[in-house]
Amino acid sequence: KQWYQRRVAITAGIARPGWPAEFLVNAQTAGVGHLSANIQGANTAPLVEIEEYAEGKFRSTFTAKESGDHDLFVYWCNEPVPGSPFLVHVEDALPPSAMIKTTGGRMLLTETVHRAGDSIDLDVDTKDAGDGQLAAVAIGPKGDAVPVEIISNRNRTFTLKLLTSKGGRYLVNVYFNGSHIPNSPFKVRVCNPEAIWAEGPGLMDSYVDDLGDFQVFTRDAGHGTLSVRVNGPKDKFRVDMWKGADRTVNCRYNPEVPGKYTINIKWEDEHIRGSPFMITVRKKSKENGI
Repeated sequence: KQWYQRRVAITAGIARPGWPAEFLVNAQTAGVGHLSANIQGANTAPLVEIEEYAEGKFRSTFTAKESGDHDLFVYWCNEPVPGSPFLVHVEDALPPSAMIKTTGGRMLLTETVHRAGDSIDLDVDTKDAGDGQLAAVAIGPKGDAVPVEIISNRNRTFTLKLLTSKGGRYLVNVYFNGSHIPNSPFKVRVCNPEAIWAEGPGLMDSYVDDLGDFQVFTRDAGHGTLSVRVNGPKDKFRVDMWKGADRTVNCRYNPEVPGKYTINIKWEDEHIRGSPFMITVRKKSKENGI
């Protein structure tokens, strides 16, 4: 085996017909490459979907259409990883986790972008599932494990709380007796305007017709939309924006008249650090040597 193949680690879950199953692949020490996989049952070959949720870490899902043994083939750089093909047994009976209900909470608001520092909750009802153990863990934006607090309401209902600290996407895995509950993992999108900053001569006092160039650094901001507005003596000014490397946004405006200018930089409609920026644009003159 090539050295990079030996550095790929795989963790598999439980599979049942008609239910999404997952396996995780850690290739962080394998160097540059690409992951591929396929699975083969006795009569069907379910599609395997692969998502890189953090650098070098992959979450792969498939939905088996039949019970019985399946062969899971996993490749790195088109070469089998150690242990491939893996034996996956697809069990016929529905797990007790299929009876779990989610009855409320902000975690169900899939279109909402939450703020870093928010506590995101989920209400879970296990009464129809019988005896068992509820567990949860989240995967943070950097691929790290984030704890999820489980609060018992003493009537076989529970409230789960995820405390977010960074911008990005969280995957909240909720298990009952080791199997995912319906709709798990839950996706939580978080933005962090405080993690954004801007710098450049366009944010400082200048002279008429000096191009106002500056950069906005959004790498750790998570999900959201950037808006930049420049207001001056002639109200709004056109701002040209284009993407740079590493989630940097380059901005430029042309102050054509002297006066006071206000530069508003917002992420998800919230001001970033230092915004609004207040600057003065002066006329060029012989007295100031310009």
